[in-house]
Amino acid sequence: MTQQPHSLTDLLDGITGNAPKDQESFDLGDVLTSFGARSHGPLLFFPAFLAAAPTGAIPGMAIGMAILLIILSVQMIVSPSALWMPKRITQISIPRAKLNKALDISRPAARIIDRFLSPRLTWLLKSPFNYFVAVLCCGLAVLMIPLAFVPFAASLPGLAIALFGISLVSEDGLAALVAGVLTLVAAAVGYDMLVGF
Repeated sequence: MTQQPHSLTDLLDGITGNAPKDQESFDLGDVLTSFGARSHGPLLFFPAFLAAAPTGAIPGMAIGMAILLIILSVQMIVSPSALWMPKRITQISIPRAKLNKALDISRPAARIIDRFLSPRLTWLLKSPFNYFVAVLCCGLAVLMIPLAFVPFAASLPGLAIALFGISLVSEDGLAALVAGVLTLVAAAVGYDMLVGF
């Protein structure tokens, strides 16, 4: 990605936009690296998107993305200037057909969501509140691991993390508040599925 994304549509378009037309699969690490090592929003968004989208049905995808999100969110707290990603996870190969399908499904909704995004309440995304965002993302990622054993159950916490990532990209604190509400819903649903049955 040659420019930092500023909207959800930019994020989705940049995932495959610079790849050769005949490239049949994407290594997760290459995509994440293209966003830049300090681009916390895209780095949170993309793995969460993969877990929440139809690609989450790929065996092991949701758990792998959850582990990566835990690592990324913890590093956002303790060492935000230099993020490290495990090689075993970044070498996960994503078939182009499945990725394109997830992107095509998501783009119409992305265009609608972008209309409501704008820089506002930006103080909610700066220190010390950005650390709270990272803590919530870490908790959601931990929740994704047991939910991954139930088909598509990890999509809800994944969606909440993706929205936190979008809020960082667009500098929209209101989107972060909405993600916070979605976090509560995901936690309640997760509790009901794992404990309340």
